[in-house]
Parts: sequence; C-alpha cells; structure tokens
Amino acid sequence: MPIFPDNPLGGDLALVLYAGVVFYTLLFGATLLSQWLRSPLRKIVDARIAWSVFFFGAALNSLFFIMSDFYFVDESRVMWIKAGYLSLMIALLAFFFALERILPYRTKHVFSVLGVLVAVATVFWPGAILWIVALTAALIAFTMLGLFFLYFVRSTTGEVRASLRVILFGFLVGCVGFVARSDFIDELLGRAVFLVGEGALMTGLLVVGIGVLGSPALDELDWADQLLELYVIQSSGILLYHHRFVSAVDMDEHLTAAGIAGVQALFQEITNSATGLNNLSVGNYSILFAHGETFTTVLLAKKPYRVLLDMVGDFSDKFELVYAKALREVTSEMNQFEGARDIVKRVFLC
Repeated sequence: MPIFPDNPLGGDLALVLYAGVVFYTLLFGATLLSQWLRSPLRKIVDARIAWSVFFFGAALNSLFFIMSDFYFVDESRVMWIKAGYLSLMIALLAFFFALERILPYRTKHVFSVLGVLVAVATVFWPGAILWIVALTAALIAFTMLGLFFLYFVRSTTGEVRASLRVILFGFLVGCVGFVARSDFIDELLGRAVFLVGEGALMTGLLVVGIGVLGSPALDELDWADQLLELYVIQSSGILLYHHRFVSAVDMDEHLTAAGIAGVQALFQEITNSATGLNNLSVGNYSILFAHGETFTTVLLAKKPYRVLLDMVGDFSDKFELVYAKALREVTSEMNQFEGARDIVKRVFLC
C-alpha cells in the first residue's frame, strides 16, 4: 500500500526527501567521476571511482524505493525493494574493495566476499524478511568503516583528519537514517520515524559528499610522507625560494633549480606549449609543476599524487598574491622571499 495512505502531506514530504537523496547522490557521483576523468594523474584503481560508484548505488537505492513505496504497491513491490538493496550492495562492494586495497590490514577481501554473499542473498531472500539483509549490510559497513577511520585518524593530522571526522559523522548519520526508514522500524515505531530517518539519510549523504570532495583521495592520505623539496624558480632560472621537507635529501638547490628550468624550457620548445610541464617522473622521483606569470613552483615528491599537484597550484597562487610586487622587481637579494615559509606551513604542513 502507499507509504502514507491517510496522510497525503506526509507522503509528499517523504517523496521530496527521497528525491533529494537521489539528486544529491547523483550530483556527488557525477562530480567525482568527472574529477577522475579530468585528472592527469588518474589511475584505474582510484578511490574516487569507488566513491562515485557508492553515490550512484545510493541514488539507485532510493530511486527503486520510490518505485516500491509510491508507484508499484502491488505484488511487484518486492522486486523493486530487492533492486534497491542490490544496488546498495553493489555500491558498498566497490567501496569495500577499494578500502581493502588501501588499508594495511590483511583482510584478504573478506568484506568484499561477504558483500557478494549478501548481494546474492538479496536476490533469493523472501521479501518479508529482507530487513535482515539491510541489517547485515549495515553491520559489515560499520565494521569496515571502523577499521578505516581507526587507521587514518591515527595516521593523519590537521585538515585531513578534520575532513575524515566529517565523513565519519556523515556516514553514521546516514546509516542511522537508512535503518530508521526500513520496513522493520516503520512497523515497530511508526511513520514519523520513517520521515526522520529519510531526513537523516539525506543529511548524512550530503555531509559525506561535501567531506569527500574536500578531502584527498583515500589512497593519497599519506601525501605528507611523499614530500621532498619545494622550489620557486624565476623564468630566467634564478632560485627565488627553496624549502626542504626531508633533511636526508642532499642536493645543491641552485644547481637543481637551474637544471629544472632548463629541462622545462627544452620541453616547452619541443612541444610548442605555452604553459610548460605539469608532471615529470625521473627514476624514483616525481616532479610536479605549477606556473605563475613570471615564475614556476616545483615540488619534488616520491609519488605524483593528485592532491600534491593541487597543493603546488595552491602554493603558487598564494605566493604570487603575497609577492606580486617583489616578483616584478626581483633582484639578486633573495632574502625578501624567506617569509614564504609561512605559506609552506599553511599549504603543506597543516
């Protein structure tokens, strides 16, 4: 029967909340997929793909539940409910697989296997007790997320840790909302709890989506361990500023700066490019570039993470903003740029 047979206003509110979940999860999924497609450093196994699949699966889950609760209220309702649970399990499977590849624990893909078993059970399980599937999926998801946040909250600091806490909070709110809108809770506590649960689910997914978009990819959260050296080089090859993140690195910064400037100029001439290099790999090192009007910012790192490329660009923009006048009147006196260490702290050492 319809979800609110005696309360049209409640039914309309429920439908609006359902539609909100579908809209925002599709938006987040499409945004993350677009970021991955446009990234010059994208990888086949990438956490953004996992997040994108998760949001698309959550959108399909709510879309199928709309069908089962509002439009197909006859014997075909069970089919739509099963389709909703199945789409959610596919979303969770992508997420579990990505996390088990990223986390250092030897789980041997146990969570992914359990997810497959739950997905298969969804197809063959009787409709009257499908809530057991939802409860099992929630327990697996909570366990996996517990391991994830236990590891990364301990191994990260600053804004990255803050963003992870936001994502964790959003997941908890969303999971509570998902359980609260289930048929089992609806029959036990009433329709008012259903509306609260649907609102909590939409709120949780919004918080998770915003947190994910503002945080590095899951497999790039160790970006701070990849930093080696930072150079700001004038277009003529003069070193304006140098910062060493790892004291063990032993390089002549002026010679390195001149060499990098020469290599960049060579590739610009060969490729007839106006912007220069963005990423270059040399042996075990990756060299990431960001280009200002009269200078180039160069980061030497162990791995070419996308989050580091974004940080180099952020540092370059801030450096140009703070030292715009000095860059136009640059002389051999480079001490005027020593204050850039505050920008380094703000961007890289948060």
